[in-house]
Amino acid sequence: MSDTTEATGPGGLLRPAALAVLLLMTASCSASRPCDSDMLVHTPASEPPHPCRVDGCSMAPDFDFGYCCDNHDARYWSGGSAEQRKHADREFRACIVDAGHPLTAGIYYYAVRMGGTPHLPTSWRWGFGWDYPHGYTEEDNQ
Repeated sequence: MSDTTEATGPGGLLRPAALAVLLLMTASCSASRPCDSDMLVHTPASEPPHPCRVDGCSMAPDFDFGYCCDNHDARYWSGGSAEQRKHADREFRACIVDAGHPLTAGIYYYAVRMGGTPHLPTSWRWGFGWDYPHGYTEEDNQ
């Protein structure tokens, strides 16, 4: 069987998916630390009650673009509208592409689009600086 058939045939995508899961499971998590003030953006109505904390790329490898993940964490801390979240996620993807990792950028982008919803009680949700549930806020022309 050729490499092409193996990669595109039935179950061919299982190998890359299994590798991605293995990488995520074995990745060391960065320690949580306070946000740098230059990471913080304007907060719509008021500042969230919980302090801003970043941890690199959370449960995934940071490689050489941990700063992209930290900036994305800081943006997620304050939350905002659904459109602002989409914009933050697109900036995150662009930052990782600019760091030279276009394939990883796509994987991480879809991971945050699926897992970063404010409707789950996770520590990495959109608006995690607010008590759960907080949800999206109205667009405020940021």
